[in-house]
Order: sequence, then C-alpha cells, then structure tokens
Amino acid sequence: FGNKKGSGESVWEIKEKIGYFSPAILELFQRKITVKQMVISGFYDSIGLYKRPTTIQNKLAEEWIDLLGLKTQKEASFQNLTTATQRLILIARAMIKHPPLLILDEPLINLNNQDTAIIVSLINKIVTESDTTVLFVSHRSVKDLNPDYIYELVPTENGSLGKRKEI
Repeated sequence: FGNKKGSGESVWEIKEKIGYFSPAILELFQRKITVKQMVISGFYDSIGLYKRPTTIQNKLAEEWIDLLGLKTQKEASFQNLTTATQRLILIARAMIKHPPLLILDEPLINLNNQDTAIIVSLINKIVTESDTTVLFVSHRSVKDLNPDYIYELVPTENGSLGKRKEI
C-alpha cells in the first residue's frame, strides 16, 4: 500500500486498506443488529456498532443499501435475512471505506444459481466502478465472473505451488 514492509505501520493502519469477507464472518454476528448498523460497522471493523456514526457515514451506508435494493429493509434485523442478502450486506460492509483491496474468500459457497448470480453481479459492479482490486478465492469456476487472470494453487508433495493460469 505504498509503504515498504516493516516501515512502522501498525496492523490497524494496514487493515484500514483491506476489505474482507468470508462466510465464516457470519458466525461472529450473533447480536441483533440492523442492516444499516451492519454496513456502518465496516467503518470501524467492529462486530457491532459502538460509536455514533457521522452524517457522512450514515449517507454512505444509505447509498450502499440503496445500491443493494434494500432501502425498505435498512432497519430490518440482519439475522433474519436470507443468506444471499446477508452476504450482499457484508460485502457492502467490507467496501464502505473504499479499500484499495477487497478479499472475498469463498463468497459463493452454498448458494443456489440465482443467489450466485446476484452476488457475482455486485462483484462485477465493484470491479468496473471502483478502483478497488478484488481478490476472489474459490474452489470452482464461476459463470459470468470475468477475472483479469486466475492464480491457481496446484497441490504437490511439498505443499501447493501457485501458477498463473491463462484465461
């Protein structure tokens, strides 16, 4: 992120530049929290919302919620939503601070074709309409996801080796 490794930046300064989503994150959010609170919590990388958001943070959260087509559900309980909707919200949460890097670790696992298409559509929108680099981790090819390139890990006796796979 423009600094030499080990130049004194804290882990928190590095985390500010990375948005992250994994389905395992869902297990961390057991409290009642609204859709809007969930998106805003991405500013703080917190499990829950413990600070009063600024006017700008509220506005950005509303814009993401509108983008996702969830305006009428912004005060709904996050826990009561479908798996696909929860994932959309958590991706918006990861993107709310416009990080240079977004890591999506298996965001499509256990989704049906329709839900997969919705998530892929959001990912494609992020790629085409932002400066964020997306690192998409998957064990399978994904229809309609058009990466610039694929970096494949190939198992060997001594561990996995990475190679760039031509598209």
